[in-house]
Amino acid sequence: MDTCIVVLKDRSLEKYVGEIGRIFKVNDIIEYGRYSQKDADLYIAIGGDGTFLWTCHISGNKPVIGFKKGRIGFLATFDVNDIRNTLVKVKSGKLKPVERIRLKLNDIYALNDITINAQEARMIEISFRIGNHREITFRGDGIIISTPTGSTAYNLAAGGPIVLPDIPAFVITPISPHTLSLRPIVVSSENEIYLRVYYRHAEPLLSADGRPIKKLGNGEEVKISKGHAIRIYTSEDFFESLFQNLVI
Repeated sequence: MDTCIVVLKDRSLEKYVGEIGRIFKVNDIIEYGRYSQKDADLYIAIGGDGTFLWTCHISGNKPVIGFKKGRIGFLATFDVNDIRNTLVKVKSGKLKPVERIRLKLNDIYALNDITINAQEARMIEISFRIGNHREITFRGDGIIISTPTGSTAYNLAAGGPIVLPDIPAFVITPISPHTLSLRPIVVSSENEIYLRVYYRHAEPLLSADGRPIKKLGNGEEVKISKGHAIRIYTSEDFFESLFQNLVI
């Protein structure tokens, strides 16, 4: 592992690139929301979890490490002020990446979640089916399909459960369902999940890790399944991370 691409939340963080260059050859420096025309052995994100997720989106099958310089650090867990020592451990192999499962929608991968959201203050009708099981239909503001990694993000805010990262499962969480009987469901990550939406007003938006994908047509079906795992570096015990990020 000799080369890297650095993804910055914004250009004010370029001062850290010099430290990175002492350890790895920097093939490219880009900002959040941009793509690189180059490739490297390692992708380095400096910013918050949004920057980290974007880096995972563009990294292909290469490992990703994140240094926290934002508000939330569930994914970008390393201290940016210790960037040189951390990368020395990465290059020497003393720090190993872990694998995290992802969601797959056609050729799009998501580390945290795939969502469907109403675009107006009006309910939409959503039907979902897990494998060959019966279809479940409800009205509400949308739906979240989350990985264990993403269970502490939008899923948690919408009332879904926290799932440990090593559990091979997905979480299906309705957003503001207009029913008392439907609650979040945890399913095996081996299941395929089918979603359809119906609406009378604005087209609902399909998103992956917060990135808009497209607006859905009436009755249009999408299929979500398990995608290739991604390798990420993380510095903290999962429960310690929960304490640091969620306890006020």
